Amino acid sequence: MQKKFYLMMALLISTILMLIVYNVTLVRNEIIENRYNTLVNDLRGDATAFGLWIHQKKNMINTAKDIYQNFSYEELMDQKTENPYFNINKEDPSISQIYIGLEDGNFLTGGRWVPPEDYDPRSRTWYQEAYKADKTIVSNIYTDRETGEMLVTVSSPFYLEDQLVGVLSADVFLESIRNFLVAEIEQRNSYSYLIDEDGTIVIHTRQPELEGQNIHMIQNAPALTEYFEKAKKTGSLVRMSYEYEAEQIIGIVQKAEGRNWYLVVARVDETALMDAHLTHQWMFLINGIMLLSILMLIYMISKTRAELHNMNELLTKENEKDFLTGIYNRRYLNLYLESLWKREDINQVSILILDVDFFKKYNDFYGHIMGDDVLKKITQCIDDTVREKDVFARFGGEEFALVLENVHESKVKKIAQKIIDTVYRLNIEHETSPFERITISIGAVTVQPSHTLSVREAIDYADEALYDAKEAGRNRVAVYAE
Repeated sequence: MQKKFYLMMALLISTILMLIVYNVTLVRNEIIENRYNTLVNDLRGDATAFGLWIHQKKNMINTAKDIYQNFSYEELMDQKTENPYFNINKEDPSISQIYIGLEDGNFLTGGRWVPPEDYDPRSRTWYQEAYKADKTIVSNIYTDRETGEMLVTVSSPFYLEDQLVGVLSADVFLESIRNFLVAEIEQRNSYSYLIDEDGTIVIHTRQPELEGQNIHMIQNAPALTEYFEKAKKTGSLVRMSYEYEAEQIIGIVQKAEGRNWYLVVARVDETALMDAHLTHQWMFLINGIMLLSILMLIYMISKTRAELHNMNELLTKENEKDFLTGIYNRRYLNLYLESLWKREDINQVSILILDVDFFKKYNDFYGHIMGDDVLKKITQCIDDTVREKDVFARFGGEEFALVLENVHESKVKKIAQKIIDTVYRLNIEHETSPFERITISIGAVTVQPSHTLSVREAIDYADEALYDAKEAGRNRVAVYAE
């Protein structure tokens, strides 16, 4: 009888211990999931901010092109150095004065640098890459001839009367990019770094001495190489967990804006919360305490698990909405588009990028509070216009995105025009706009999701169409055509 009692007690304790191990494992997974959710939010925030930062540099060059197209060649050539026409970006210390390398070999700049006699801008990386691409690009990394510092150049071919005059450029030093990334993450226990498509570390905010090294050649980092190659192959966010120099690293890697760069957000996992050693200590302690304490522990772990699960659920929901307008944010938009690309019942997807015309001028004239109110009114107006099943999201700043499923291409332009007309009829005063009211421009593209066309490429097509709409005078829609 006594043996049976001991056997029953042993079975009871074994069962309880198994339940504890199960719950501890679930808690560990929830904690790791919570950490990764935080890191994913960090990465998406950093990637979005970095993309907008690069986009601002491109916009500055495009704006400069619009200005200089009003001048004659002779007016631009009037002063080769310290040219006042190119001295328009004093408020942005992260980017140099604008300069132009001309087709005839001349060089014009808003700065003081005088090129040596053997200097030919046409042989420089920034000139050749922009000339070949025939659009605004970010160059490969190269060494500045004047300062010896590493930099990239935002460049764009420049035309006067449909004739190529040269390439319009401005430099962004890698130190400026590093400072930007450090500023973005200084309040978090994380660090970031950029890797180019060949695996070379461009910028590392935690270990600058690794810059210039290729991750394939770094000892003790084979796992990092595997994660990087997976991100290149899949084109999507990849979670990382590996050991480097006796530290446990967790993080994520994803393709970033600009060139073919990959942005990594990582963190040293100092807690190592539920490793095997700690689990054995828990087991030894549990075997020495009373049954009641074990049951209480199960209750506490289960409660913690539920709280962590609720935190993850809340974190997910809060990060789907834009705080100002209440519509979906870019994070949700990206996840939604990725899901559409995987569905077999989707034949066509139309992506519309909407941009409020002359919105910076509106903010400068009326103030940012009025600007926020305008965004809310436009959002409500468009949200009331589109179908309930259409996904309407804030893309960033004054840009929005609308996604339509299985809508024939011939109807997309009509829908876009209806939205433009609806916003126009709001008749919101805008004295600094040539239309004297708030208007929007729309770029649209209709594609068939496939493995040969990524979500990012489809968005880029819509963005190109938006640029065409703005070039054509704004307050209109342009449809991307290959």
